[in-house]
Amino acid sequence: MKSLSLLALALSITLGECKQASPRDKEASALRKALKAVTLGDGVSQSEADLIARCYFNQNVGCGQFTGIRDGGDTWIVDGVFGYRGRPIVGFEISKTSGKITSPDGPSYATPFQIFP
Repeated sequence: MKSLSLLALALSITLGECKQASPRDKEASALRKALKAVTLGDGVSQSEADLIARCYFNQNVGCGQFTGIRDGGDTWIVDGVFGYRGRPIVGFEISKTSGKITSPDGPSYATPFQIFP
Protein backbone atom coordinates (compact mmCIF):
# COMPACT_ATOMS: atom_id res chain seq x y z
CA MET A 1 0.00 0.00 0.00
CA LYS A 2 2.89 2.34 0.82
CA SER A 3 4.39 1.81 -2.66
CA LEU A 4 1.01 2.59 -4.24
CA SER A 5 0.87 5.90 -2.32
CA LEU A 6 4.39 6.78 -3.45
CA LEU A 7 3.48 5.94 -7.04
CA ALA A 8 0.40 8.17 -6.83
CA LEU A 9 2.49 11.01 -5.40
CA ALA A 10 5.14 10.64 -8.12
CA LEU A 11 2.46 10.59 -10.80
CA SER A 12 0.77 13.72 -9.46
CA ILE A 13 4.10 15.57 -9.35
CA THR A 14 4.91 14.49 -12.91
CA LEU A 15 1.48 15.49 -14.22
CA GLY A 16 1.74 18.80 -12.38
CA GLU A 17 5.02 19.54 -14.18
CA CYS A 18 3.35 18.88 -17.52
CA LYS A 19 0.96 21.76 -16.89
CA GLN A 20 3.78 24.31 -16.76
CA ALA A 21 4.30 26.36 -19.89
CA SER A 22 7.26 25.26 -21.98
CA PRO A 23 9.75 27.84 -23.27
CA ARG A 24 8.17 27.40 -26.73
CA ASP A 25 4.70 28.14 -25.28
CA LYS A 26 6.03 31.23 -23.51
CA GLU A 27 7.66 32.41 -26.73
CA ALA A 28 4.42 31.79 -28.64
CA SER A 29 2.52 33.87 -26.11
CA ALA A 30 4.95 36.77 -26.45
CA LEU A 31 4.91 36.50 -30.25
CA ARG A 32 1.10 36.36 -30.35
CA LYS A 33 0.93 39.54 -28.26
CA ALA A 34 3.48 41.34 -30.47
CA LEU A 35 1.70 40.23 -33.65
CA LYS A 36 -1.52 41.88 -32.49
CA ALA A 37 0.28 45.25 -32.67
CA VAL A 38 1.11 44.86 -36.38
CA THR A 39 -0.85 47.22 -38.64
CA LEU A 40 -1.24 45.96 -42.21
CA GLY A 41 -2.92 49.11 -43.55
CA ASP A 42 0.41 50.89 -44.03
CA GLY A 43 2.17 47.89 -45.58
CA VAL A 44 4.56 45.42 -43.97
CA SER A 45 7.92 46.83 -42.89
CA GLN A 46 11.03 44.68 -42.64
CA SER A 47 10.76 44.59 -38.83
CA GLU A 48 7.10 43.52 -39.07
CA ALA A 49 8.05 40.85 -41.62
CA ASP A 50 10.73 39.64 -39.22
CA LEU A 51 8.11 39.31 -36.46
CA ILE A 52 5.66 37.55 -38.79
CA ALA A 53 8.38 35.10 -39.84
CA ARG A 54 9.24 34.35 -36.21
CA CYS A 55 5.55 33.69 -35.49
CA TYR A 56 5.30 31.38 -38.51
CA PHE A 57 8.37 29.39 -37.48
CA ASN A 58 7.19 29.11 -33.88
CA GLN A 59 3.81 27.76 -34.93
CA ASN A 60 4.65 25.66 -38.00
CA VAL A 61 8.29 24.57 -38.03
CA GLY A 62 9.12 21.98 -35.40
CA CYS A 63 12.69 21.26 -36.35
CA GLY A 64 14.15 24.32 -37.98
CA GLN A 65 15.15 27.89 -37.49
CA PHE A 66 14.39 31.27 -38.98
CA THR A 67 17.59 32.87 -40.31
CA GLY A 68 16.54 36.17 -41.88
CA ILE A 69 14.52 38.30 -44.29
CA ARG A 70 15.46 39.33 -47.83
CA ASP A 71 13.87 41.98 -50.00
CA GLY A 72 12.12 40.33 -52.92
CA GLY A 73 10.56 43.41 -54.54
CA ASP A 74 6.84 43.16 -53.74
CA THR A 75 7.48 40.56 -51.04
CA TRP A 76 9.75 39.81 -48.13
CA ILE A 77 11.46 36.44 -48.62
CA VAL A 78 11.95 34.49 -45.43
CA ASP A 79 15.04 32.31 -45.12
CA GLY A 80 15.53 29.44 -42.73
CA VAL A 81 17.04 26.06 -42.14
CA PHE A 82 15.31 22.75 -41.49
CA GLY A 83 16.27 19.56 -39.70
CA TYR A 84 19.08 18.65 -37.37
CA ARG A 85 21.69 19.41 -39.99
CA GLY A 86 20.24 22.82 -40.77
CA ARG A 87 19.41 22.25 -44.44
CA PRO A 88 18.61 25.61 -46.08
CA ILE A 89 14.99 25.80 -47.17
CA VAL A 90 13.26 27.68 -49.96
CA GLY A 91 11.85 30.63 -48.09
CA PHE A 92 8.20 31.52 -47.91
CA GLU A 93 7.07 35.00 -48.91
CA ILE A 94 5.25 37.77 -47.08
CA SER A 95 3.41 40.31 -49.23
CA LYS A 96 4.60 43.83 -48.47
CA THR A 97 1.14 45.27 -49.14
CA SER A 98 -1.24 42.75 -47.50
CA GLY A 99 0.87 40.55 -45.22
CA LYS A 100 -0.32 37.44 -47.09
CA ILE A 101 2.00 34.50 -46.45
CA THR A 102 2.72 32.13 -49.33
CA SER A 103 4.72 29.00 -48.56
CA PRO A 104 5.89 26.31 -51.00
CA ASP A 105 6.11 23.71 -48.21
CA GLY A 106 3.98 24.69 -45.23
CA PRO A 107 0.64 26.37 -44.70
CA SER A 108 -0.11 29.69 -46.38
CA TYR A 109 -2.24 32.40 -44.76
CA ALA A 110 -4.32 35.25 -46.15
CA THR A 111 -3.14 37.38 -43.20
CA PRO A 112 -0.48 36.82 -40.54
CA PHE A 113 -3.20 36.99 -37.87
CA GLN A 114 -4.26 33.48 -38.91
CA ILE A 115 -0.93 31.92 -37.85
CA PHE A 116 -2.03 31.37 -34.26
CA PRO A 117 -5.40 29.64 -33.92
